[in-house]
Amino acid sequence: MSNLALLMKNNLINESGINKLKYADKKEKSKAFGMALLIIFTIAMLSDYGFIACFYLSDFLIKVNQMELLLILGIMGCTLTTFFTSLYKSSSYIFQSKDYEMLSSLPIKETTILSSKILTLIIGNYLFAAAFLIVPGIVYFIKVETSVLYFPFLIILTLVAPLIPITLSSIVAFFITDISTKSKKSNLMSIILNLLLVVIVLILSFNLQNVMTTIMQNSTSIIDATQKLYPPAYYFVDALKSANIVSLLIFLLVSAIPISLLVFLFAKNFNKINSKLSETYKANNYKFKELKSSSPVKSLLNKETKRFFSSNIYVMNSSIGMIMLPIFTIAILFVGYDKIAQILELNLVKDMILLQTLGITLFCLIMTNTTCVSISLEGKNLWILKSSPIEEMDIFKSKILLNIILTIPISVISFIALSFKLDFALKTTVLIIVAIILLAIFSATLGIIINLLYPKLEFTSDVAVVKRGASVIITMISNVLYLAALCGIGYIFKINDINLFLIIGDVITFIGVFVLYGLLKTKGVNMFRNL
Repeated sequence: MSNLALLMKNNLINESGINKLKYADKKEKSKAFGMALLIIFTIAMLSDYGFIACFYLSDFLIKVNQMELLLILGIMGCTLTTFFTSLYKSSSYIFQSKDYEMLSSLPIKETTILSSKILTLIIGNYLFAAAFLIVPGIVYFIKVETSVLYFPFLIILTLVAPLIPITLSSIVAFFITDISTKSKKSNLMSIILNLLLVVIVLILSFNLQNVMTTIMQNSTSIIDATQKLYPPAYYFVDALKSANIVSLLIFLLVSAIPISLLVFLFAKNFNKINSKLSETYKANNYKFKELKSSSPVKSLLNKETKRFFSSNIYVMNSSIGMIMLPIFTIAILFVGYDKIAQILELNLVKDMILLQTLGITLFCLIMTNTTCVSISLEGKNLWILKSSPIEEMDIFKSKILLNIILTIPISVISFIALSFKLDFALKTTVLIIVAIILLAIFSATLGIIINLLYPKLEFTSDVAVVKRGASVIITMISNVLYLAALCGIGYIFKINDINLFLIIGDVITFIGVFVLYGLLKTKGVNMFRNL
C-alpha cells in the first residue's frame, strides 16, 4: 500500500473514531448508534425538504423553459458552500495539524502529506456536494428526458465538483497563513485576516443581486450568463444536459489541473510554514513583578480565552453568528430594512418586521456556541484540569462565561440599535433583551452538557472537533428544535400578542436554564470525573 493510501486510511479512521468505537463499552456504542440515527434522520429530513423545494421550482422552470437553472443553482450552491466552509478549515487543517511533527519525521514526501490533507478535506465536503448536486440532479432526471450517460456523468461531476472551491480556499488560506507567520502574533494575525475576509465577503454578497441582474441583462440566455459568471458551471450543465463528453472532460481538467499544481507548488513551502507556526517568541527583558492572585473562575476564564484565540478554526466557527449580526445591523441602519429584506428575499410586511428581526438575531445567537466543544478541545491536557484542586462547577462556569461574553453584549447592543431604527415598543424591546440573555445562558449550558455526553478528546486537528464533532451537530439541532418548539407553542395556542408570546418564552427558557444547571451540577460533574 502506498504512503498516500496509508495516510488517507489513518486520517479517515481517526476522523471517524472507528478504532475508539471498536473497543468501547455498550454505553458508548449506544451513544454512537443514537448519534448515527440522529444524523441519518437529519439528512433524510433535509433531503426531503430539498426534493420538495426542487419539485416546486421545477414546475415553474418547465413553464418558462429554463430547467437548466435547476442544475445551475445546484453547482453554484455547491461551489459557494464548499468555498466558504473550507475557507477557514483549510488553514487549521493543512498548516496547523497536530500530527505535523510526527509526519515530518517520517520518510514521506511533503507532496504526499499535503495530498492526504487536501484529499481528506475534499471527502469531508462530499456531503455538501451530494445535497446540492444529487438532489436537483434526480429531480432534473425525473422532469426532463436525458441520456443513458446522465447518471454516470452526474456521479463523476459530483465527485469532482468540490475541487475548484477547495483549491481557491486553500490558496487564500496559504496566503493568509504565509502573512501570519511573518508576525510574532501569528495566531492573532491569522484570526484578524480571516475575520476581515469574512466581513468583505458578506459585504460583497449584498451587491451580488445587482451583479447578477447586470449579467442577465447583457446575456442572451441563462446558460450564456452562467458562462460569463462562472465558466465551469457552464460545462457542468452542458455535460449533463447534452451528454457532452467534451464538456465533461473540460470540467474534469479545469478542476483537476489547478489542485494538482496547488499540491506541487505548496509542498515546497509546506515544511517552512508549519515550522514557522510552531515557533514561539520570548521577551529578553523579562522582569519580576508582584504576583497577582485571582479566583479560580477568573483564572480559568483567562485560560479559556487564550485557548479560544489560539485556534483560528475555533474562532471562525464560533464567531460567524456574531460577525453576521453586526453587519446585518449596520446594513439596516445605513441602507434600510426594505433593501435588506429584498436582498434576503424576506416579505416586507410591517407586522412581520419585528418577528423577522427577532428570528435573525436569535439564529445568529445560537450559531455562536463555544461550550459544545470546550471540553473536547482540552484533549490530552484534560488530566491537568481533573487533577487540579478546582471544583468541576468552576470549570463549567468559566466555559459558560466565555460563551456569554461573546454573545450577549453584541446581541443586545445590535438589537437595541435595531429597536431605535425600526421603532419597536419599549416593552417589547426589554422582553426581547431578556430573551437574548436567557437563550445565551440556555444555549451555553446545553452545549457543555452535550459535549460531556459526546466528547472527542483524541484528534489531530481542531477541525475534527469544531466542525465534525458530534456535540456540535447535536447542540445546533437541539437549539433549533428548542426555538421551533417555542414557535410551535405560540402557533398551537394561537398567541397573537407578541409581548405575551415573549413572556411565555422567557419563563420557559428561565425554567430550562435552572433544569440544565441542575443537571450540570449533578450528572455533569459525574460525567466529567469519568472522562
